[in-house]
Amino acid sequence: MAGKETRKEEVSVVRCETTSGPIAMEFHREWSPHGYDRAIELFEKGFFDNSHFFRVVPKFLVQFGISYTTDQELKKFGHTQIPDDPQHDPVIPFEEGTISYAGSGDNSRTSQLFISYSKS
Repeated sequence: MAGKETRKEEVSVVRCETTSGPIAMEFHREWSPHGYDRAIELFEKGFFDNSHFFRVVPKFLVQFGISYTTDQELKKFGHTQIPDDPQHDPVIPFEEGTISYAGSGDNSRTSQLFISYSKS
């Protein structure tokens, strides 16, 4: 699903194929160190291979993060919660092109990601 490029300031670009064409996602470790580490490791291990956008909110966001892997250890890793990252200053707005984790409270992020594709 993905190829990764890493730049010196710990920015990774993950490129994926979709049925509507390619997509490139840029991850900045400085903005979200725990989130960055988890997302990049999930992509590198193939957690998102053959997955799909399972939630689409028109003119707002798409969500993905369900894995079809048969590797039980990888599934367990993907469903393990990660700690919240420190609040970035200035706050990063959830606007077009922003990638964010889904969560249900403090320290509840796992593998589910949102991509905003319109102004919120």
